[in-house]
Amino acid sequence: MVRLGLCSGAYINRDARGVIGAAVAARLDAIEWAADAHIGIGDHKAAERLMMETLSAGLTTASYATLYRVGPDDGELGRFDALLETASILHAPIMRLYAWGNSVDADDSAGSRYKAFSARVSQFQRLGDRAAAKGITLCMSMGRGDCLERYARAIRLVGAIDHEFVKMTWEDLPGATAEDATSALVRLGRHAALIIARCAAKDGKPLPLVPEDWKARIQSFKRCEGDHKMSKFVLLGASRPEDPAGDLSLAADAAALRSLVSEDGSNR
Repeated sequence: MVRLGLCSGAYINRDARGVIGAAVAARLDAIEWAADAHIGIGDHKAAERLMMETLSAGLTTASYATLYRVGPDDGELGRFDALLETASILHAPIMRLYAWGNSVDADDSAGSRYKAFSARVSQFQRLGDRAAAKGITLCMSMGRGDCLERYARAIRLVGAIDHEFVKMTWEDLPGATAEDATSALVRLGRHAALIIARCAAKDGKPLPLVPEDWKARIQSFKRCEGDHKMSKFVLLGASRPEDPAGDLSLAADAAALRSLVSEDGSNR
């Protein structure tokens, strides 16, 4: 089942109650809570309160978004485990993180490139095992300035990792055409577990979702659901103005996606 949610980072200046109110008003199903905005690591009581407030509003926690960057060794395992514990308390089925390095192919020698790539694969597999013990899926995020700044690199890495609890977060990358972005999601197939809909103009203001672009994406995401008992999430991630216009744009995007998700009657 594909469900719709809100990235709490889209309302970075609102408290948790304000984020929950925006999600409820837009008739969304879930919230991804951001570690850098609304719930950091270590405060287990705050995480438990936030989990209960989310559930009491009729929502679920889709994901725990962290800025954790998976390094070339295990030096940050303590911090990783602390983040994973917070995700567990939030009842988040997914924890988002990043890969290290500027490029999979940055080194000059073929041997060094292969060694760096293999190190990434091994490290993610080890962390995937730790996440699996808590039933949490790790989702690598793509973005400018890291080794997953291109779709082809992300597809190659997650395919090599091939771990049940290590997946990919898909989103529109800067500079990619709509067709290339959609094709990348199709190629990711079962390795994509989370979609971030982050459409924004150069001034940072959200742009309306284009249904023609998103129809094929939603259909592809549905076809690769894997375990049909588990929900997969499409999250609205564009930053919203801190005024009624921001809530209206969120509601419009949510309605557009809801229509596409519900087309075949398999989702509410």
